[in-house]
Order: sequence, then structure tokens, then C-alpha cells
Amino acid sequence: MNKARNACGVRPTPFCGWGYTAVGVSDDEDRLEAKGEYWDFEVDAGLPDSITEDDEEDDSYQIRLEEAAGKVKWSYSTGGLGGSAPTVVGGTVVAGGDGDSIYAVNAKTGEEQWVFETDDFVESAPTVVDGRVVVGSDDGHVYAIDADTGSQQWAFRTARFIESSPTIAGNAVFVGGGDGYVYSLHAGMGKERWAVGTDGPIYASPTVTNSTVYIGSDDGHVYALSAASGEQRWAFETGGPVRSSPTVAGDTVFIGSGDGTLYALDAKWGDKQWEFATGDAINSSPTVAEGSVFVGSDDGALYAIDAASGDRQWSFETDSRVWSSPTVASGTVYVGSNDGYVYAISTTTGQRDWMFDAEDWVDTAPVVVNETVYVTSDDGTIYALGAGVRGSSTDSRVNLGTLSHHGGWAGGG
Repeated sequence: MNKARNACGVRPTPFCGWGYTAVGVSDDEDRLEAKGEYWDFEVDAGLPDSITEDDEEDDSYQIRLEEAAGKVKWSYSTGGLGGSAPTVVGGTVVAGGDGDSIYAVNAKTGEEQWVFETDDFVESAPTVVDGRVVVGSDDGHVYAIDADTGSQQWAFRTARFIESSPTIAGNAVFVGGGDGYVYSLHAGMGKERWAVGTDGPIYASPTVTNSTVYIGSDDGHVYALSAASGEQRWAFETGGPVRSSPTVAGDTVFIGSGDGTLYALDAKWGDKQWEFATGDAINSSPTVAEGSVFVGSDDGALYAIDAASGDRQWSFETDSRVWSSPTVASGTVYVGSNDGYVYAISTTTGQRDWMFDAEDWVDTAPVVVNETVYVTSDDGTIYALGAGVRGSSTDSRVNLGTLSHHGGWAGGG
């Protein structure tokens, strides 16, 4: 007979890596906090993710077993250096890695589903809409790949590298090129709809909303273009190359520059509303959640800035440059640093909740899906980590499909 096991087949054993949540019969939830040692649970085969118990007053509670925050659920090594931010759609994680390939792995298990090879590095984050993966490569192509099989649907060739991450709005793909052009392609066939040139290579990824494409260029400008025709609506000049990708919240565009400044611009006219100076270049792409803008800087800090006023709310210091673009889920902001760590930080206080050592640069954008943080490191490893919160990313970057997304986004507008 199994000792210390209740009727549901759960036996508690001391362990520092797990906790549990009790959910009342109402919509309110209470988190049970252990004073000292946490508990692990050994679960019989076939037991669901939650159990129901009665307290002394015969009130029923559902106990849900949660994996510890910042602990590895699984990891997948692509076997090479580099990689892109992951995109998670339909139970599949898609990311660039191993130098020249795109990988699809099972989001729950990390099991490989397919691999698609290109002819050069893949630093562009894939976008996945309507069963189609669209991604760029340093070989100069934009590829469309069947999301189920990994087979190529079409390829569009440009003159130079593609490190910009595509986004899709309606039946159009938008992406920037190393040749300085912003391209609009037919999503189904890969044919060019229009192309607009800038005066520098484009590393930034486009954001598309309200029939407008917003994108930065190494020529130091932020551009707003008609999604239908490519006609320029406005351009705003910064003091450095713009490799940060824009995000839009309400009527404001937020974007960082190599001059170390985060700019808030009127989305319709391009007029500056405010600016916030950091201590070094901004290559991280901002995101907006809970009334705050979150962005990293080459000065090693992650900043939280009031989206309306531009006032600093807090900053969190890491030990190296923050090229990673943050994401927000359930009151926690997640970001990587070139110091090799993934950080989970309270959105309100700026205090660290947990950190994970990836043992190499983490310069890609994480995304949270169903209580799991997905992120890639510069050694080509894709990680699935316990997020420590319930839910998925809800910030503006992910909601607009910029630099990776999850299944809650189905194409911009």
C-alpha cells in the first residue's frame, strides 16, 4: 500500500522545484504559499493536470500542479550557433537555428517535427499564419514553408540578406531587406506587390496596423508607409541607425534608435510626443503593456517607461547588453541579456522574480504561451521554461506579430 497518498493518487515529497495553486469554486483564485520547503508531487499515470480536494468545511478546491518558474521543461539543440526568436502556433515552436536552418518542434515535448534548410544564417523570426511559415534568410530569400510538412511553397529573392522578421496583414507579407528596401509580397504566391527603397540596410522588422507599415532603417529614419501602395505617409529622423522594431499602442508608435533614445511618435503624422534617453544604443524592440513601455538598451538595462508621459518608472540592470526584445505575461516581463541569462521581472516593481542561465547570449525575443517561456540562445538551443505565471504573452509586440508571436495573432491589419 502506498503511504501518504490520497485517494487521487498524489504523494507529496519534499523538493525545492515545485509548487501548487488552489482554485476555488468561484472565479477567484488563491495561491497557497509554502513557508519554507516546497513540495513535489508524484503522480500516478493517467492523473489529469489538476485534482479536486475538500477542506474541513466541505468546500471543494481544485489543486493544479505547476512546474517551477525558470526551470527547464525541455531544450532542443540545433547543433550550431545562432538562432531567431521562436514563434509558437498550433502546438508547434518554429525558430531559426544551426546557422542555416528553420526548425519546427513540438511545443510540449521539444520533439523535432521537421527541418528546412536555407543557404545562409537564419536570424529572422518566423511568422506563421494560415498554415504557412514565412521567414527570411541571410541568403537573400524570403521563404514560405508548409507549417505541417516543412516543404517549400515559394521563395522570393532580394539583393542582400534578410534579417528583418516578416509580418503578415491580410494577403500580404511585409519585410525589410539588407538592400535597403521594404517589400510587400503576395502571401500565397510570393510575388512582389511593391518595394520602397531607403538609404540604408534594414534589420528592423515591420509592424502593420491600421493599414500602415511602420519600419526603421539604418539610414536613421522611421518610416510610415501605406500597406496598400507603399506610398510614404511620413518619415521621422533619429540620431542613429534604427535596428529596433516599432510597436504601436493606441495612436502612438514607440521605437528605439542607435542614438540611445526611445521615441514616442504620433502614429498618423509622425510628430514626436516625447523621448527617453538611455545610456547606449537601443537595439531591443519595445513593447507596451499595462500602460508601460518596456525596452532594453546596450547599457545593460531593461527600462519601464510610462507610455503616456515618457517618465522612467524603473530600470533593471543586467551584466551585458540587452538586445533581446521583452514580452509581458500576467504582470511579469521576460527578457534575455547578452550576459547569458533570461530574466523574469515584476512589471510593477522592477524586482527580479527569477533568472535562468542559458550559458550563452540571449539576444532573441522570448514569447510566453500557456505558462511556458520559449526562447533561443546564441548556442543554437531552444528552451521551454516554466513561466511562473498563468496565461500567455499579451503585450503589443506579440499582439501585433512583430518579431515572433503566438497563436493569438492571426495576421495584422
